[in-house]
Amino acid sequence: MSPPCQPYSRLGLQKGSQDARSRSFLHLLRVLEEMTHRPKYILVENVKGFEESDSRDLLVDTLTRLDYAFQEFLLTPLQLGIPNSRMRYYLLAKQKPLSFAQPPTGTILGFIPESTRMSTEFVDNRTRVLDSEAALVEASAVDIASVSAYMEPDSEIEFNTYAIPDKTLLKHGHVFDIVKPSTHRSCCFTKGYYHYAEATGSILQLNEELGTADVFEKAASAKSTGNEKEALELLRSLRLRYFAPREVANLMGFPKSFTFPESTTIKQRYRTLGNSINVRLVSELMMYLMKNSSTS
Repeated sequence: MSPPCQPYSRLGLQKGSQDARSRSFLHLLRVLEEMTHRPKYILVENVKGFEESDSRDLLVDTLTRLDYAFQEFLLTPLQLGIPNSRMRYYLLAKQKPLSFAQPPTGTILGFIPESTRMSTEFVDNRTRVLDSEAALVEASAVDIASVSAYMEPDSEIEFNTYAIPDKTLLKHGHVFDIVKPSTHRSCCFTKGYYHYAEATGSILQLNEELGTADVFEKAASAKSTGNEKEALELLRSLRLRYFAPREVANLMGFPKSFTFPESTTIKQRYRTLGNSINVRLVSELMMYLMKNSSTS
């Protein structure tokens, strides 16, 4: 289950169950209670912040009442060496008498027990605020790849298709999260990427030789004197573009065999990816979910 994230997102009003968009999730909890043959396994995913909501409390109360064992997590793809910040809340649940490979801790884990890739000890005991992905990664001692490892060859990306429009450069360029191919991090991509400028995902700077802050400072100076042409030329020199949908899919862990229907638009592809999960991270969770104390 992946409830709508808007009621719990840091960018939203954080109304939780009082938000109309949470109704579908609350309906699923009611359906779960009414089912004669309930699912043996459950996986829930949502944004960080869900763990502090009343919806989360309703979820764990329902699972406890229906005799499920469950374990909660806060995890990010950075722990797998993927240069993308996408910390998410996850919950795994098993219908008793099924059991986990390790007894549930009653806390939120920052690692996956017995995982060959994500088993580093990092536990949130609910008296700490787990809001630093940098601390999480440092604790995991992971070598994070550069963004370039997830980029498509220049020959396969038409720069003009994904270049930042001049109007957007001048008006919103200063709020971009800009990364270079050599960078080892990128921001979370949301469904608003390619449509909104701020907090929707990172922008690629292909000209690595130029200092980003220096160029923007010079452009701002030129713009303040009314010389928008000079400002635009300066910003263009950075060669800024959006990550192509295929590149976002790479960062989200989708295999090379994954493709979109030809009929889908670029915006539709970004929206789909922004609403998606990190496939590699969830596969680690699924492997742990299917283990139990007798097969671990």
